[in-house]
Amino acid sequence: MTTTRIQDVAQSCCFTHEDYIYDIKPLGSDDSRKLFLKRIFGNEDNHPTELKEVTDEILRKCSGLPLAIINIASLLSTKPVTKHEWKKVWNSIGSMLKQNQDLEIVKRILFLSYYDLPHQLKLCLLHISVFPEDHVIKRERLIWRWIAEGLITEEQGLNLEEVGEKYFNELVNRNMVQPVDIDYTGRAKACRVHDIMLDLIICLSIEENFITIIDDQKSMLSTNKVRRLSLQTNHEKTNIWLGTNRFSQVRSLSVFGDLKQMPPFFDLQVLRVLDLEDCSSLKDGDIENIASLFQLRYLSLRNCHISRVPAQIGKLQLLQTLDLRGTRIKELPETITQLQQLVRLLLGRFGVKMPNGISNMRSLEELVVLDGSKNSVDVVVELGNLTNLKVFSIYWHPNGEIHDEGSYTKSIISSLCKIGEHNLRSLHITHGYSLLLDFLVDSWYPPPCHLEMFRMVSHSYFPRLPNWMSSLSELTFLDINVKQFGVEDMKILQNMPALLSLKLYREESPQESQGISRCGFQSLKLFYFYPVNGELGLMFRKNKKDGLGLMFEEGATPKLQRLEFRYCAHDAMSAYGGDFDFGIKQLTSLKHLGVSIHCRGARNWEVEAAESAIRNAVYLLPNHPTLEMYRLSEHEIVKDEEEWDDDTGYDGDEHSGSTRWDQTNEYFQQQLRYEFHTLYITYSS
Repeated sequence: MTTTRIQDVAQSCCFTHEDYIYDIKPLGSDDSRKLFLKRIFGNEDNHPTELKEVTDEILRKCSGLPLAIINIASLLSTKPVTKHEWKKVWNSIGSMLKQNQDLEIVKRILFLSYYDLPHQLKLCLLHISVFPEDHVIKRERLIWRWIAEGLITEEQGLNLEEVGEKYFNELVNRNMVQPVDIDYTGRAKACRVHDIMLDLIICLSIEENFITIIDDQKSMLSTNKVRRLSLQTNHEKTNIWLGTNRFSQVRSLSVFGDLKQMPPFFDLQVLRVLDLEDCSSLKDGDIENIASLFQLRYLSLRNCHISRVPAQIGKLQLLQTLDLRGTRIKELPETITQLQQLVRLLLGRFGVKMPNGISNMRSLEELVVLDGSKNSVDVVVELGNLTNLKVFSIYWHPNGEIHDEGSYTKSIISSLCKIGEHNLRSLHITHGYSLLLDFLVDSWYPPPCHLEMFRMVSHSYFPRLPNWMSSLSELTFLDINVKQFGVEDMKILQNMPALLSLKLYREESPQESQGISRCGFQSLKLFYFYPVNGELGLMFRKNKKDGLGLMFEEGATPKLQRLEFRYCAHDAMSAYGGDFDFGIKQLTSLKHLGVSIHCRGARNWEVEAAESAIRNAVYLLPNHPTLEMYRLSEHEIVKDEEEWDDDTGYDGDEHSGSTRWDQTNEYFQQQLRYEFHTLYITYSS
């Protein structure tokens, strides 16, 4: 399927089959009003009566175009809700041109939204035009670039990154950019720009000589004073770099595609941003003279195939961000410790050796990733002196490579205690194989009271819930693997006041039912309840008939929107028949339910009955959440002839056959009820 605003393109795609062209019609008046009022007030009921007339006038000018409606509504949501203010906006839209009317309406409304932005937000929006069409722009990457270029000004009580977050959210709220990949806090991890909006900001950027773009359509520079250069082509354009005086004012150079020839760095004396992410043709020699860029604040070599960092890197005294993720670098030069202003050092997942002296990098707030098997004890000890560290990731993979592992472990604990006592907000532990992290269970004291995110990856696990976990009152995200997890552990977690996302993986099956009380998890929005492997720790305790592995009481998790869990069909049906329940009817805010049903040892009817019970429970929930069900080990379902021989056969076991008949009968009754509900809904609609 091809989408386009150009009729000729549509006709060319369809050749002689013009009947295949579908012209999308504008929204009707009712749908336009609903979209408009929902964006401003949440629903139509909150719409003041005195604004009805001006609302109708504004919607007439939007002509049923969704992008125009959304943008003008986003603009009005920032204004006082008065007839006078709305009239001012309506008058600003102006009369529409007859030629290409639909597109002109949208552009005029977008222009109006742009000119309503504060000065700094205008600059930040124009900066986005360096990215190609449909490019997914990571939030952090964008904010770090804004900071490096000086587009963000300090505000009282906020650091530059927090102001950048505020700017980013404002652009999203005003629908100037589209959010992508919403996280557990409701924040967008990235954004993209609508093609019409991108055309607009590119037009404005070129008009003000804010951005210069070289792409496949444009291979030459149209100005002698380039301030920000975006190369969006894979073609070899060696003549770009001729006449070096035109680059004397370049503040940022961004490459999207493979750059065949790097510019002479000594011509880029005021360059603040050098973004070469995904430039796979880059060679070590291409960045040898990096020290010439003494004004550089942001350097990204992410996913470039380079194997070393030039020793001259230490001369970049203003560098704030160094992104080396996805490279082939195995060791950093000693001069890296001279970067006194470096805030973010982002390395590959593992295998990078750091030099002694990292304690000199006192401005460091993010260190990702420190490889525990490649760095000396001295480096680990110095880590404790980085008291500004907020985000820390460690790859812990001893595997016999560490000499005097006991001393090394003590050094890690000591350093974690020191940075946790100051500013540590996020800790990420990853590894290469199954590993018991028993050394961290009782030894972290004082606990990291300001920690907001704790994450474990792969198969590392704690033998039990760490003692210090109960002190984390600011924790919002917890991804944890625990070998033994009991009722008291669940009580600790469900009493965490700020917890929004919980991913709980267990190594062993619970020994007793784990109920979530009516006051439990009052802030939780996402809950993943899984075993570490495919066999252990299932939702229902194997061969136990006196309780469920997890139960939600009335009033529990009032804000839960997404729940994912796994259970065993055979165990559940054996213990409870087709009438089992784990309290899903209490989850009135649920929007998505993901269920993995383990089929090993189950009969086909048991699996189908288990699925039917879940469907019936979901059907009764007020939000009608989406349901995704998966079958695990489906090839291990007991076949019909096997279950007849095993359960009834001809051995005279009347009770076994009767039990199976009762369970089967119960299943078909439930299935009939579910199908009746489905038929009723279909007929009613």
